[in-house]
Amino acid sequence: MDTVTTVEFMRHFGRYHDEAKKRPITLTKHGRPSVVVMPVELYEKLKGHADPRRAYKAGEMPDDLAAMFLEQLDKDSAEYQASTDE
Repeated sequence: MDTVTTVEFMRHFGRYHDEAKKRPITLTKHGRPSVVVMPVELYEKLKGHADPRRAYKAGEMPDDLAAMFLEQLDKDSAEYQASTDE
């Protein structure tokens, strides 16, 4: 990913606009990354992915995620039972 200052980006907007259509560009402000300019297709792709922290209603959780969730609950429950038996 290319990195340019915000001032440089503004000074040569057309050039960086064209480059950002091909790949993301990180803009810096005061030497620190502040904004990423990226192709709209990449943005749409990223936006389409569900947030892994999403809360699901009962019966709505995808099967693979539900299986992983139940497996962890069983493991945590077994560890808890073992700790209370001691």
